[in-house]
Amino acid sequence: MATKEQIAKEQRIASGVKEILEFRGFKITTINENDEFMDVYAEKIGEDDEKKTALARFPKNPQVGVKTIRVLGKLQAEEEIDEALLIAEAPLTHYAKKESVKLGIEIISSSNPLFNIFDHEVVPHHNKLTNKEIRSFLINYQIAKHQIPKILETDPAVKAIQAKPGDVLRIVRNPIMGEQGAYYRVVIKSTSRLQLTDVSKKKKKTTTKKTATKKVTKKTETKAKAKPAEKKVAEKKTATKKTETKAKAKPAKKKVAEKKTATKKTEAKAKAKPAEKKAAAKKK
Repeated sequence: MATKEQIAKEQRIASGVKEILEFRGFKITTINENDEFMDVYAEKIGEDDEKKTALARFPKNPQVGVKTIRVLGKLQAEEEIDEALLIAEAPLTHYAKKESVKLGIEIISSSNPLFNIFDHEVVPHHNKLTNKEIRSFLINYQIAKHQIPKILETDPAVKAIQAKPGDVLRIVRNPIMGEQGAYYRVVIKSTSRLQLTDVSKKKKKTTTKKTATKKVTKKTETKAKAKPAEKKVAEKKTATKKTETKAKAKPAKKKVAEKKTATKKTEAKAKAKPAEKKAAAKKK
């Protein structure tokens, strides 16, 4: 037997699930409940006059695992449901979250402020504009879509109406807070701000790289300019070395030439002596 607290909690969650679906334009059709689950079926007519269905499941067991996610994904595929929601009391495991992303199932915590968020008097009402309303709004104010002030997709009100990045919201001001009229916001990804910071860091890195490359190019240019002068100096040094080697080699060549001439003279004298002896003998 369920306790009074358990029954009150289930009733609160059931009313929260209904409100979430109604915020998104769905109308509740049937509610099926047993000892394990409470399923809320809803449907709506989209902008293209197409019928869309939704299923929000609340498991009675607080511990939600991969098996629960897969069972709901199988049911979504069999009944051709467009949007599937799972309301969980306890935090999901890493593998259960991964499986929900894989199957396209939206996970909503029962402690999330999505429940009864617009019932609070301070929270203004949020409406998602259609494509026609967005076009007329941009033409009326003569602006582009990126010029509209931003709101993150992680905002509880954005989650409640299931707005996605690129959607434009009309937020009605709260007269209780002394505000009147409405203002508009475009939904962006929660990582957009991080990307902006990353871009700024990348720009800094690129500038530092550019300065480093400039320094390197300057060094190479100075080296390239210095190379001809170095070549000239080296050529002069080689020329002087050659002249020195030639100058050193000339005396040695002279000595060799003198020795050759001396040997030739001695050989000529040695050959001439017998002839002279013969001539002298004939004279006698």
